[in-house]
Amino acid sequence: MTQNEKECDWLVHDPSRLLTHYQPVVEIVFRQFMARGFFQKEEKEELVQEVNLQLLEKKLASIRTHFKGTVLLKTYFSKVVYNSFQEIARHRSRQPDFVGEETLLHTADSQLSPIQQLAIRDEMHRLEGILKGFQRKRHKAEFNLKLFVRFLLIEADIQFYNSPKTAQPIELIRQHFFQAYDTLSDKEVYAIAVQLYNIIEQKNNDGDSLRRWIDGVSRRIIELLNGTPPVSAHTVESLKALLQLYFTRKEET
Repeated sequence: MTQNEKECDWLVHDPSRLLTHYQPVVEIVFRQFMARGFFQKEEKEELVQEVNLQLLEKKLASIRTHFKGTVLLKTYFSKVVYNSFQEIARHRSRQPDFVGEETLLHTADSQLSPIQQLAIRDEMHRLEGILKGFQRKRHKAEFNLKLFVRFLLIEADIQFYNSPKTAQPIELIRQHFFQAYDTLSDKEVYAIAVQLYNIIEQKNNDGDSLRRWIDGVSRRIIELLNGTPPVSAHTVESLKALLQLYFTRKEET
């Protein structure tokens, strides 16, 4: 038998022996995360033991079920171990208040810890998932969330709405929202934007109606980000900071 065949046999008939044999792999992966700043050296024994316990209780059984032999078992095992340590790091980043407004406003700060950077990426992915949940209302939600945080609009934001019927309100949007508009009040902002949606939706709403709609959207996003039980502690201000970061990075890609 080759070494890989022996290891596959241990996986089925003697998983404890396989885990003992692969302990150097577990320790190497831990050191990789430690070198990137996720864990401290003195945590090695505790975290290696935690990953070993996960492997014995369920993950080795999962490997037996899903391993198809297309790569070496050691390679597949290493990926499972990597994911286990990554999940521990992610869990640490999901404590309430961990990603607050101050952290989000200083995303370029080189002093952000690796766990803070990971937490920000997680929040961005969660926000993306929530916005996808709006489905056909997603474009309207994102458009008005940009107004909510006073984010500069670009042509891509309005091309979806561009038609002869909407020419006038779109021209108003270009005049007011394609340059800094921080000094405009909510009343002024939504009074301009609602003219576009009144044409599209064949309604006769005022700006306050659109403002209430986007306020409801923002509250719902905060509820979903915070979760039950809480995995975060977002406020309106931290949501605004997260949205600014999300829209900025979206335009950069």
